[in-house]
Amino acid sequence: MKEKIKVVQNLLAEKGLYSGAIDGVFGPATLAGLNQVPGMNQNLPQVRKVTTMIQIGAREKGFNSGEIDGMWGPQTQFAFEELVYLQKFGKVRDPWRPEEITPMNRWPKQNTAAFHEFYGLRAQNLVTVPVPYEMKIAWDMRYRARKITCHTKVAGSLIRVLENVKNIYGESEIDRLALNRFGGCFNNRLMRGGTQWSTHSWGIALDFDPARNQLTWGRNQAAFAHPVYNDWWRCWEEEGWVSLGRRRNYDWMHVQAAEV
Repeated sequence: MKEKIKVVQNLLAEKGLYSGAIDGVFGPATLAGLNQVPGMNQNLPQVRKVTTMIQIGAREKGFNSGEIDGMWGPQTQFAFEELVYLQKFGKVRDPWRPEEITPMNRWPKQNTAAFHEFYGLRAQNLVTVPVPYEMKIAWDMRYRARKITCHTKVAGSLIRVLENVKNIYGESEIDRLALNRFGGCFNNRLMRGGTQWSTHSWGIALDFDPARNQLTWGRNQAAFAHPVYNDWWRCWEEEGWVSLGRRRNYDWMHVQAAEV
């Protein structure tokens, strides 16, 4: 809630309706500013006034926040993320255009002869690499993953990706965006619901934040489809890793070092 109030305080200050500290504290000055906003329903609870201001401010800056009703939903969440980015960096985020993704062709295509020649047998040629920031085990976040077991041929690339993520986002933002909710890498198993072996069986695929990026969810539901994660995906794609979400609009948790 504190971050939402900071966004609101910035919006009010731009309108000349607030001159206090941008501190995320909902005090009398913030409330007085909200009550002066044209169209604000004076009878709304404070929480809904904050949401209404975010919706109004987003619409004024060209972001689609949905209906201005003081109710928080996916479209308001999207608009809020865009406002946070704009206030933080002074510019709007580059739009995601999946049609502009150019395959790097660094890794062989999944389930081909070239794939098996490159990676060899399942569950072999594995190494363990340290992670550059704290990883939480997604299914029980009381525990941490301090190392990742992966195929030796992807190890260096994986470390570069995660180091770039840390440099771009920082550990606080990584935690806020759940980029550290680790769903696993090496797992010698079949694809879920399929008859072919998963790329996890070679240690060349990783899952992140599975609870909010479920297998069958498309971009209308998956957290990782939001624009705030564009830099996350660029870190992977610069190394040639493939997101099934970005390419096929399902299984947004999953990224792999194999073409599809």
